[in-house]
Amino acid sequence: MSSSLCQTPSCIHAASELLYNLSPDYQTIDPCTNFDTLVCDGFNGRHDIPQDKTSYSTGTIMSENGQTTLRHILESPYPSSSEHSSFSPQNLIKVAASTDEENFLMIQEAYNSCMNETVLQNIGAAPLVSLIDQVAASFPVAEGAYGGDEPLGEADFAALSETILLLERLFVSSFVGLTAGADDKNPDVVIIQAFPRGLSLPSPEYYQDTDTIVTYQAMLEDVFSALLPTNSSRASAKELAKSVVELEAKIASFTPPPEDQSDVTKYYNIVNIADVGKIGPAIGLDSVIQALVPENYTADTMLLAFPEFLGNVSEVVSQASKSTVQSYLIWQLINVYSSYVEAPETHPIDRFSNSLSGKDPDTKPERWKTCVSYVDSTLGWILSRFYIEAAFSDEAKEYGDQIILDIKHQFISKLNDLSWMDDSVKKLAVNKVNNIDQKIGFPTTSPNITNPDALQAYYSGLAISDSFFNNTVASNAREVNRTWSALGKPADHGEWGMQADIVNAYYNPVGNEIVFPAGIMQFPVFELGLPGYVSYGAFASVAGHELSHAFDNSGRHYDEHGNFTDWWTNNTVQEFDKRATCFVDQYNNFTVQGNDGEPLHVNGRLTLGENIADAGGVSAAFAAWKSRTESAPDQNLPGLDFFSHEQLFFVFYANWWCGKVRKEQAIQYIYTDPHSPTFARVLGTTANSRAFRESFNCPVKEPTCELW
Repeated sequence: MSSSLCQTPSCIHAASELLYNLSPDYQTIDPCTNFDTLVCDGFNGRHDIPQDKTSYSTGTIMSENGQTTLRHILESPYPSSSEHSSFSPQNLIKVAASTDEENFLMIQEAYNSCMNETVLQNIGAAPLVSLIDQVAASFPVAEGAYGGDEPLGEADFAALSETILLLERLFVSSFVGLTAGADDKNPDVVIIQAFPRGLSLPSPEYYQDTDTIVTYQAMLEDVFSALLPTNSSRASAKELAKSVVELEAKIASFTPPPEDQSDVTKYYNIVNIADVGKIGPAIGLDSVIQALVPENYTADTMLLAFPEFLGNVSEVVSQASKSTVQSYLIWQLINVYSSYVEAPETHPIDRFSNSLSGKDPDTKPERWKTCVSYVDSTLGWILSRFYIEAAFSDEAKEYGDQIILDIKHQFISKLNDLSWMDDSVKKLAVNKVNNIDQKIGFPTTSPNITNPDALQAYYSGLAISDSFFNNTVASNAREVNRTWSALGKPADHGEWGMQADIVNAYYNPVGNEIVFPAGIMQFPVFELGLPGYVSYGAFASVAGHELSHAFDNSGRHYDEHGNFTDWWTNNTVQEFDKRATCFVDQYNNFTVQGNDGEPLHVNGRLTLGENIADAGGVSAAFAAWKSRTESAPDQNLPGLDFFSHEQLFFVFYANWWCGKVRKEQAIQYIYTDPHSPTFARVLGTTANSRAFRESFNCPVKEPTCELW
């Protein structure tokens, strides 16, 4: 059956953008070995990484378009005449419309408080200094003791615990990250959780790099000489900077690797809170927790990831000098709050951070971008409500739901066809797919962003003024209170972990849910009115990726209700591990250039879950698209007749990953990011796709690695 040519403006636009991104030599490049070059060389040729960014990609462009939409919202009057949807201002009853406008004025005031740089420069570092003084008063050091060796004693443990509590209430972590969240083994119950923290550099590897340590220590010296609380401490800035770096280096030496920190079989460890103080006596985490939990909540047990880490931290802290510990705590505060003041005292932090990620030390993003991001992180659900008004539709939500239901259907079909999975496990796995909660576009509970009263109630108690710094402190305090007040209540599975404008998606194993904000359901990943191979190649592959996480090396440990439990047979586990090892070995062979010019290998174990999900996502998306087009073939796109529709499916998939990254940032990703570099995500996934290899008639049709 021949296909007609789509010549609508949307189709012409999609074809034009894709042709710009393709290599000029796309007709002669071998897709079986250089598909990333074929699809993305044009993108790389016409895009440079902006000065204020560490990378630039298709996703970056989508995010920038979204940010521009948010800017227009925040810099325009309340959209009183909008009739976009049932919750548009024109369609709200008068009382609700009034509340809606109050909410709108709240986000505008927060934005304006951030945008007024003249006022912020006049205020300078004063509000940050006020917080520093609070930390110094909470953990005092004698004036003559700075730079000396006066060690921490048991008599100081209580003050240290009180200061860690002070920081936690300011939304600042120190040696350990504390939170409250759903229990992996009982996802309807909220429990206290603690995870390793304590490092200011991106990963432990940075503490072994001499050049990084020298520049980091010099930056700390500059900051300490300007912001430490007393003349004596500022005069000892050089010694204190050195001792703080040494303290962090010791913590780095026993920090669990990121692949272990994300492994539920390794981090899930329930302990009695009474024992936590014995494990780490210098930190006094038990006292901190008792002060943070609600008055009516009895705190008996908690999840303490890697108890040996807490014990080691306690030991190195107890051996450090009091002045080192105080300076470390003050630095943790400064590091979080320095971006909320405009002052020369904090400029060394920006310069160091820029250099570490490969940017020019003095680069600075346009202020409106900073302030849009600030409002999104502070009052994100109100901003999301107006973003949805401007950039999403009921039809888009329906199409997204259809795609994900198609993905579920195909994934179940693939499960049933597996020869290596035992039938008893297949049955439970199918139940798990059917039970996955799919959330599309925006939340309608916790809060319901279409309801102005619900939004106002969600942010009740948060007073927004013309003070940027005070707004930040108030918002952080509210978030801390919201987190800890969840204890003793059923876990709220209506909550989302991303605002509606975010260009991303996620699978949450605790609760068994996949979430797709409206931000990722935009061109060129997703659009109504285009041939199916566009949205199925890109968005459906993302959807399949997130669903595949339910069965990756981490997600497979959770059952259909999101419980961490042992529900696979031994034989199925062995067969899974055998195939997973193939992915580890495959991705270990991808490299980026290291600082010394030598190749730095991808960590196949750290990236295993994402690599499994990439392969499973494309496989399910291709099958879903083929099923959809059996009765109604897609139209052709103008100028792309060189490719078959099957090939275009994969071209649009790879187009989503077009991008470039600074060398320094690429290195950081190798150490910290569970995702493989984008070129590896294209080359690895297409090597693992039978459908790709058949569509392009590659010599070898068999996938390199295959699970789902």
